[in-house]
Amino acid sequence: MSSKSKVFITGMDIQLAERDREILRILIADYIATADPVGSRTIAKKYHGHLSAATIRNVMSDLTEMGLLAQPHTSAGRIPTGAAFRYYVDSLLKRRELSDAEMEAIRERCEGDERSVGAVLARTSRMLAAVSHYVGIVATPRAERTAFKQIEFVPLSRRRILGILVSQDGSVENRLIEVGEDLTYPELERISNYCNHAFFGLTLDEAREKVRRELETERADYDRLIKKAMVFSGEVLESVHRGDLVVDGEVQLLDAPEFAETEKFKRIVEALEEKQKVLHMLERCSEGEGVKIFLGADAEVGGVDLVGVVSAPYFKEGRMVGTLGVIGPMRMDYSRVVPIVDFTAKVLGDVLEK
Repeated sequence: MSSKSKVFITGMDIQLAERDREILRILIADYIATADPVGSRTIAKKYHGHLSAATIRNVMSDLTEMGLLAQPHTSAGRIPTGAAFRYYVDSLLKRRELSDAEMEAIRERCEGDERSVGAVLARTSRMLAAVSHYVGIVATPRAERTAFKQIEFVPLSRRRILGILVSQDGSVENRLIEVGEDLTYPELERISNYCNHAFFGLTLDEAREKVRRELETERADYDRLIKKAMVFSGEVLESVHRGDLVVDGEVQLLDAPEFAETEKFKRIVEALEEKQKVLHMLERCSEGEGVKIFLGADAEVGGVDLVGVVSAPYFKEGRMVGTLGVIGPMRMDYSRVVPIVDFTAKVLGDVLEK
């Protein structure tokens, strides 16, 4: 095994000796725990082997020139940069294994008594926040990944019907529809039956596209009820959310000194409320299985460069349906958070299949 490891920063190929890697690992671990600049004496006490404080200072100076460390004050120690954290999570991170008790606690908190999809996702987000001590986030299953199960149209009153859409994941959408004429029970039953046959095996987005194509077809022999079936089902399908974000634990960010500044905290909370950029970032989890870590600007959370996100996709019946994760300071304890997120994604998939 080579004694050196490569790290790429802004196009530069930088070699790190094993000694330098260990010094960087110790410094980052201490910074994660304290949020304070780390000095050479602190590293010397924790280094397995004999190195003088002067030697460590020289290594820290080299790492600073490489862009891996920064020195906030002339007389203070050093802090890791975003590039250092990227190198740390990619090359130095050692995951801590969850205990049986920790895994059981996660299972219990995710399962609960209420089994609707919304309740399960809300419990999962709350659990992630409580266990990680950061912000828990769960992206709801998106329409393009949610399979159609059943649609039904029920008369309510004169010229008003209720469209009820059930997805394979158990979620239900209702839409009140104003119609231009009175429809009988047999006619509504025929409309429902036609839609259930037409959309069988499709995702909700595929069903939307089929409605659009059918309504663009101008055929003289187009059955009156079939056309109404497409119009009514189109209204119900358009009411389905294209993706949402369930968030819990935002206030816990105030415990991190990085976000004690009101403006930074406000920007993160606004990004979580606006949701779309965070959902876009989480969508990148679909590019493969397993945990992904986003740092700084790559995390797309309110433009705050001190943020870290640990995320993972969750699956149902072997198909990815959504993502979840934890948002915290870039200085978060990844060795603890990564296995929590990874295991929670597996548990959530199991719960959704029950």
